[in-house]
Amino acid sequence: MNTENESTFVTVAMAEILLTQNQLDKAEEMINTLYKISPDDERVILLKERLALKKSSDNEVFNKNTPLEKDSVALSLNSDSLLVDFELTDEGLAIAKRAVRYSGRAILRLFTAAPGPRGVRTSIRDFELTETCASFKVAGIPQKGVFAASVGFLGHSGLFVPMARALPVSNF
Repeated sequence: MNTENESTFVTVAMAEILLTQNQLDKAEEMINTLYKISPDDERVILLKERLALKKSSDNEVFNKNTPLEKDSVALSLNSDSLLVDFELTDEGLAIAKRAVRYSGRAILRLFTAAPGPRGVRTSIRDFELTETCASFKVAGIPQKGVFAASVGFLGHSGLFVPMARALPVSNF
């Protein structure tokens, strides 16, 4: 390809498309170029945050906790990450599985609301839970935002049965 033609496509919209298509290396290169050109552009800053979220989605670290024998989830904020503690009981899972006819998986559903250039941006991310009681860290969260979460069972039909909800936390 001609590098002159490539430079004409270094736009926020093109970076957005690359992020949506999970072409993270190309998106990162374009976002870094955009950031050098206009570091105060809020759209570019939000793209950097979204890129960090996508890159960190495979890097969560699970630590097993001691069970308390109740369905629960709690959120807390660290300087650059969100800490999640959760527990799913066998009884709670049995009830949730029955509601979706026993097909699906246990998940943590994370809701994020952060200011954007055209108002509030919201996102929902699902994390599959491989343990019934653990803690993990979600890196690359927006610098300003409100976070809420629930744990439950997501059926293959798309029905989500919440078992416990966390109180929302904010880093405003």
